[in-house]
Amino acid sequence: MSDEAEVEAENERRAREFEAKIAEHDEAERAKARIFDPQRLLERAAKIREFKHPVLGLVRYGELTFEDAFEIDKCKTDVEKTEAVAWLMLRKAYPDLPSDFLKRMPLIESALLIDFLTKQPTFLSPSKSSRSGLKATRRRRSSA
Repeated sequence: MSDEAEVEAENERRAREFEAKIAEHDEAERAKARIFDPQRLLERAAKIREFKHPVLGLVRYGELTFEDAFEIDKCKTDVEKTEAVAWLMLRKAYPDLPSDFLKRMPLIESALLIDFLTKQPTFLSPSKSSRSGLKATRRRRSSA
């Protein structure tokens, strides 16, 4: 076996080992999550998370809270809501961040940031609505 093949085999073995550890950790976290512990929830809400993004670099953010929902609810459009959510999440790690930072950021980085944040489990899930945004109605046709 060549050196490259040995390195590849070792990398694959380590990847499988790492994936197994992640699965074990995830299951342990899910088990903990099934136990209601308000103190633990408060600690989680105060935690600053970090992620090394390949383009943006180190992104630091916090989880949205119940109080944040009231701020988000004041927004009238989806764009305003997205901006508010991003600001609320990032403000926890960057307290001096201006609320209009997304409008002032370069488009590429702001698009990457929004894409990243919306994929986080701490991001608010989209509302359940129909594809067209209209409520489905079924009415009987009146006979002539």
